[in-house]
Amino acid sequence: MTKILLVSSPKGGSGKSVLARHLMVSAAQDGISVLGVDYDRQSTFCKWGERRKATRVKFPEFVDAEVVHGDLKNWRSSIADGKEKSLLIVDTPPSVEDHLAAITQLSSQSDMILVPAVCTQDDMDSVAPWIQVMIEHNKNAVIVLNRANRRTTSFARVRGRLIKLAEVCPVEIPQLEDVHVPSSKGLTLLDYTKSKGQASFEEIWAFVRRRLGL
Repeated sequence: MTKILLVSSPKGGSGKSVLARHLMVSAAQDGISVLGVDYDRQSTFCKWGERRKATRVKFPEFVDAEVVHGDLKNWRSSIADGKEKSLLIVDTPPSVEDHLAAITQLSSQSDMILVPAVCTQDDMDSVAPWIQVMIEHNKNAVIVLNRANRRTTSFARVRGRLIKLAEVCPVEIPQLEDVHVPSSKGLTLLDYTKSKGQASFEEIWAFVRRRLGL
């Protein structure tokens, strides 16, 4: 049965697409048949998939990670198209208010929801009410802290407040200056050996895979 992993955040720049594409590659490297679905009109996730497809023409050793564009108004159709896959990773637009009905319906049909958040007051103000909306429709909703710096007081403060609201992933994505560099070729940090920051994404995937029972 196909598992659906929904990546959703009400705030742009939270790291949705970064998280989605690293989880895509992690799954594919583990031999899991996976398809990405991009419901964001900016198509960041989908464009990354297109660049990866072009890169694989010359370097087929990189695992396949196909991403298709979907329409939230007809979200069930995109989900049905991936029924042959073991895992669907779904990226939603940050303009959640414009698509509230569709996203909440999709969340109720998902097996797990990840809500990325940066450790700032602005993200806290956006994510706090959104994670509560997600939990109302799906109890398996988890916050993933992005660009985290454990040495700062802001990290401890924001993390502590979010823990009171919902489950927080035990692994954070640290501040990584080069995390976006590989995306110009449709790649991720996981496509390189001994890349800085690789371990965090591997550990988040281990957490997700175990939770999904894959």
